[in-house]
Amino acid sequence: MKKLSDLGERNAIRLIETILSKGDAAVGIGDDCAAFAIGDEYLLVTTDMITQKTHIPKGMMPYQIGWFVVAINLSDIAAKGGRPLGLVLALGLPKNTSELFLKELLKGADACATRFDTSIVGGDTKGNSEITICGTAFGLVKKDEFIPRKGGKIGDVVAVTGSLGKAGAGYLASTQRIRDTTLLKGLFEPIPRIREGRILASLKVVSSCMDISDGLSSSLYQLRDLNQVGFEIYSEKLPIASELLQLKKRLTIDVTECAVHFGGDYELLLTISSENFEKARRKIEKIGLSLTVIGKVTKNKEIIMKLKNKKKILENKGYEHFKKNDY
Repeated sequence: MKKLSDLGERNAIRLIETILSKGDAAVGIGDDCAAFAIGDEYLLVTTDMITQKTHIPKGMMPYQIGWFVVAINLSDIAAKGGRPLGLVLALGLPKNTSELFLKELLKGADACATRFDTSIVGGDTKGNSEITICGTAFGLVKKDEFIPRKGGKIGDVVAVTGSLGKAGAGYLASTQRIRDTTLLKGLFEPIPRIREGRILASLKVVSSCMDISDGLSSSLYQLRDLNQVGFEIYSEKLPIASELLQLKKRLTIDVTECAVHFGGDYELLLTISSENFEKARRKIEKIGLSLTVIGKVTKNKEIIMKLKNKKKILENKGYEHFKKNDY
C-alpha cells in the first residue's frame, strides 16, 4: 500500500478530489481559492496551516509567526485578484505556552491583517502537543475579474511580481546563524501581493495566475499540468532578490538555483499576452511595485531554462509536503 511519502502532497490532493462529493462551488479543489457565486461576485475561501516543525524555524519570533500565518492565507486571495473580507484563526498551542507568546502572536497576525485592510474575525483555541495554527481567509472578487490558474495560452509571456529568493536568503542566513534581521525578514514576514492582484484583476487581462509558495519551479510544473503547455524561462531576466545577492557576498551559493527552487516568496506567477503586459507593468509600477517578464508559454510541454544560447530542462525541485525535498 502506498504511503503519503510515495504520493506527495499534490497527488494526495488529486486523490482527495476523486473521493469528495462535488458541491456548489464555481471553483473547487485545485486552485488557490474556492469560489462561490454570489450575484455578480465570487466569495473566495482559502485555508492554510502551519506547524512548529515544518514552518517555524529557530529564531522566528511569536509576532512573526502570527504575521506569517495571515500572510500566506491572504496570498491565496491575492492570486485570484480578490479583496480580503476577513480571516479566522484556529490556534493549537501547548498548555505551557506563555501569555506573552500568545499576545505577541496575535499582535503580528493583527498587524498583517490590518495592513491589507482586513481583520481577524474569530477562530478557535485548543491544546496541542506542538504549535499548530490554521488560518482561513475570505475575500470577494467580481466574476469577470477572477483570475484562474487555468487559462494560460501559447505565446503568452510569463511574469512575476516582486523579486525571487528573499525567503531562500532568510533560510540560508538562519541555518548559517547569520543574525541579520533584513535577511530573515523575507522568510519570516512575507508580503501577500494583494495590491498587485487587485490591479491585475481590474485590468481583466491575466490568463492564469497562482502564488509562488512552494518555489518557482514547482509552481511552473503545476501550471504546466493544468494548462497542458510548456514554458521557456530566461535565466538572465529573473528578478533576483537583493537579499540573496547580499548573502552571496558572505556564502558560496548559486543565487539562480535558490531563486528558482526555494519556496516561501509568495509572489504572483502569471501568464499574460505580450500586448497587455506593458499596460499591467505600468499600472503596478505606478504604485512603486514591480512586474517582470521571465519567459514565455510554449507548445512543447517541457519547462526549459535558457541562459544566453544554452537551454536545459528546469527540474522540479520545489517544496512538496510529505516528500523528501531538495529545498
